Amino acid sequence: MIKKPVNQRQSIIVLVLFLLVAQQNVEAFQTCKDNVVITIDRKTCFGDCPDYSAQIYSDGTVVYIGRFNVKEIGERRTKISQQAIQELIKEFQRINYFALKDKYETDENGMSVTDQATTTTSICLDGKKKTVVNYLYAPKELDALEDKIDSLAGLYKFLGPL
Repeated sequence: MIKKPVNQRQSIIVLVLFLLVAQQNVEAFQTCKDNVVITIDRKTCFGDCPDYSAQIYSDGTVVYIGRFNVKEIGERRTKISQQAIQELIKEFQRINYFALKDKYETDENGMSVTDQATTTTSICLDGKKKTVVNYLYAPKELDALEDKIDSLAGLYKFLGPL
């Protein structure tokens, strides 16, 4: 059996096709699904930071999952008004959420610290999804938005005193 050397042009075409398929998969992952409008996911820090997540659906259903350092462990469901959902959407728009960086993990010099809590938020709006990870040095408007999600989604009753 004679082995032919791989043509460089063929290799490049295969690589380009692979990258195009991979990009489509990433974009498909970032599309809206299951009528989830807003999510928040707070991960614990080295100390006693609360660890929980919540999904807010278009019908007002809120699915909370408490994991650690919260009053309620496990899944809980509640309902919020359409007015509360619209208020949250307006807040996302007010802070220009879709223009925020995808991750806030370091300061302007690339420095970071360890053992901080991480909060990940997302919104699906007009068929587009945006996710932002807030570990450190995020704009104060993002921190305020995260607190507003907790408040308007009725999560404080599950969290206990913070």
